[in-house]
Order: sequence, then C-alpha cells, then structure tokens
Amino acid sequence: MTITDKRKSLEACTESGWDAFDLMTGEPLSDEDIEELKCMEGSFLYMKQLKKPFFKVENHDYVIKGVKGDSFFRFAVHKDKVSLVDELMERFG
Repeated sequence: MTITDKRKSLEACTESGWDAFDLMTGEPLSDEDIEELKCMEGSFLYMKQLKKPFFKVENHDYVIKGVKGDSFFRFAVHKDKVSLVDELMERFG
C-alpha cells in the first residue's frame, strides 16, 4: 500500500478533541493492504465476510477505519498526537 496524499476529513470530530484525515492510497485497498495495518499498535478488526469488507484499528490515541476497494481510509487522531498521521504516511509512503 502506498499513501499518496492526506486531506482533512469531511466528517469532523473536533468537538471531542480529535482531528480526522482521509488518507488517499495509490490503488484501491486490497486484503494485503489492509493486513499491513496489523503492524499498527492497537486492536485490529477486519470483517472480510461482509458485502463491503470493513476494517478498523483502535488505539487510545487514534482510530483507523475503511472499506476494502476504496482508495482512501480515515485516520482519526487525538489533537495532541496529530504527528502520528505523518508517521503513518512515511511508513506507507
């Protein structure tokens, strides 16, 4: 997986002290791309059996979620840890 860009998410969560970003990928997300996110610290959930397979990584500082086949996923992060977005982009850039 290659993350090519980020943008502020249209679904804001700033009232809770968090920021959200949509991270754009070079290609639609595959099973392999989603499995790569297991390296992130936190609980990993991947519902492959759904019509639109859904994944989520939860940590006390962030939540990553998305759908297989989309060319982006959402990264919501506590305002004090926004630098984690850039770290993830470097890891998968």
